[in-house]
Amino acid sequence: MLTSSGGRQIDAYVFVRSYQETEKSSHKSVAEALKENDSQWKRRELIIFPSHVSNSEDDAREMISLAHQAGFDTVCAAVLLDTDRRSPIADIWEMNWDERWTVPNPTQDDEETRRAQLRALGRDLWWWICKALVA
Repeated sequence: MLTSSGGRQIDAYVFVRSYQETEKSSHKSVAEALKENDSQWKRRELIIFPSHVSNSEDDAREMISLAHQAGFDTVCAAVLLDTDRRSPIADIWEMNWDERWTVPNPTQDDEETRRAQLRALGRDLWWWICKALVA
């Protein structure tokens, strides 16, 4: 269970690393990864499934299809290190997402600034998720 910024309990399953980094090598498909990690995923209110979609259009298509089949809206929340990195994921943004969010994440030189920025991005993204769940 997660707690929204307003204090509501959210029945969620969160993959903590991207599908390509942690799941793809041990599972044949997105469907298998979902089933093996949480056999009840279709009953959840929220699934957070990070992915490096810029190199994996087929994975993104499968994620969208599975989510829609289970009645979920799909949100592409692209975290961009620099604004000049938009063009490589243009094909991903054209897919059948229900919403597209862009999270700017400009490169920072200072380690302390990078950590603070990461925490702020995480809090902002969680706020956006919570707002979308109650809309």
